[in-house]
Amino acid sequence: MVQSTWSRGSRAAHQGHSATRLPEPVRQVAWFSGISLLAFLTPFLFSSLLDLQHDLYYLLYFAITLGALSLYVKVNGVDVVAAAARNWKLSLGVGLAATAFVVWSVLARLDSTPHPGGLYFAFEVAWRGVLYGIVDALLLSAFPGMVVWQAMGGQVAGPGRKLMYSASTLLLVMVITAVYHLGYEDLRTSEGIRNPEIGNTVISLPVIVSTNPVGSIVAHTSMHLAAVTHAYESEDRLPPQVSAD
Repeated sequence: MVQSTWSRGSRAAHQGHSATRLPEPVRQVAWFSGISLLAFLTPFLFSSLLDLQHDLYYLLYFAITLGALSLYVKVNGVDVVAAAARNWKLSLGVGLAATAFVVWSVLARLDSTPHPGGLYFAFEVAWRGVLYGIVDALLLSAFPGMVVWQAMGGQVAGPGRKLMYSASTLLLVMVITAVYHLGYEDLRTSEGIRNPEIGNTVISLPVIVSTNPVGSIVAHTSMHLAAVTHAYESEDRLPPQVSAD
């Protein structure tokens, strides 16, 4: 009798919990809003206000961003392997085209600037080029795509739902790109936001058209590598702006 009563109570509690669970799109908007706020506060506090040395700032940015994204993946049950496997050829193909554009935009449109030498420059290529590019791509391209994918329950088949996915992902990419770059004092101008918006929209095309972020990671990392070797003192490609001296 006691067990039967307990079972009925457990079922009632479970049903009540299910009934009060927020709709998935609302949950995803909440996650996106929270991580976007974190994306603004990290550079605002540690770069703009505290003016930390850039490599130390990147350490904090990497730890905070990867920690937040890891929590999102764990709580939402995101299958990272499946996300990297689906439509990977399309993602990589679009990513190579995006890579060509963003690398050209660095090499052809930015003046060459001095950079450090020796072992420290090798460190900067890995730290400020490769790792910074990967983390930026995960935050500014992969994460918006994951949010929309989760909100739609992974159901993106058919022209209408594909268009909905692509348009929604583009919107979130533009929002988080603007919010993140507003955290940097030097970029709080129309040009300081416009240039990253254009560049990251191109970089995000792979995930927008394929739902797979691999091509976006390749493109963003390639852009950072081009910038750190050709335009080390660039203002908007590798914020915060630093001097080679």
